Order: sequence, then structure tokens, then C-alpha cells
Amino acid sequence: MTKKLSAGEYVSSHCTKCKLDLGHTIIVMDGEKVLRVKCKTCGSEHIHRDKTVKKAAKAGRVSSVKRATPSKSVERRWDEAMSKARGEEIPYNMKAAFRVGDIVFHDIFGKGVVLELNPKKMTIIFKDKERVLVSRQA
Repeated sequence: MTKKLSAGEYVSSHCTKCKLDLGHTIIVMDGEKVLRVKCKTCGSEHIHRDKTVKKAAKAGRVSSVKRATPSKSVERRWDEAMSKARGEEIPYNMKAAFRVGDIVFHDIFGKGVVLELNPKKMTIIFKDKERVLVSRQA
């Protein structure tokens, strides 16, 4: 049988300041659920984080994995932009000036094509998605 907890008693919780599982004093409860605790080591107050309770996987994490793969429409638009692009590949440099239709090579994102120019920034379509990057105004 588990002992019923109440405010003022001690419980083990993960301290966000100490970054350890330590003894905490319960300061706020909702029924039988511990909501807020105070660390006995550093004195910080935070929500109760019980490491023994497994949390269900969040639905948002699954969708972020899906977004990591390029969609067909972005790939198709990138292919079209690459076929219409002109000139040689220009290494990306935020101090360089570009024109619409230039092929840009970025160290992280790879090859892309300039779609739109705005003051101090430009929109480039890469194989995985469109990105706005800094550029010198031409």
C-alpha cells in the first residue's frame, strides 16, 4: 500500500536547477497529485517531475519526423527551378549579391535556386524546403 502524500512532506523529484533527482518538499497538490515542489538542496521551486512515471509519446514528435522528408511538391518545384536556373553554382555568402534564378550552393542545405529577393534577404528553394537567407541588396 502506498502512503498518501500531502503538502509539506518529502518526495523525490527531478530538480531543473540541479539537474538531478533529489529530495523535494511538496508545496502544491491537486487531490492526490503533486503539482509543485521545492528542492531541499538549492531551494528552487518548480513543477513535480517524477522520473518513475513513463510519459506517453507526444503526437507532435511523430509529425516532425514526417516533415523531415521532403514533400513531392517541394521536390518537383526544386526540379523545375533547377531546370530554369541560369549560370554556374555560386557558393552562398551572406555578403554576396544574388539575382532571381541564380543557383546557390549552401554548405548545409546543398543546391538551391533564388526565387525572390527582398531587402537584405532572399528566398531560396532547396530540395527539401524553401528557406529565407540573408543577402546583400543588389
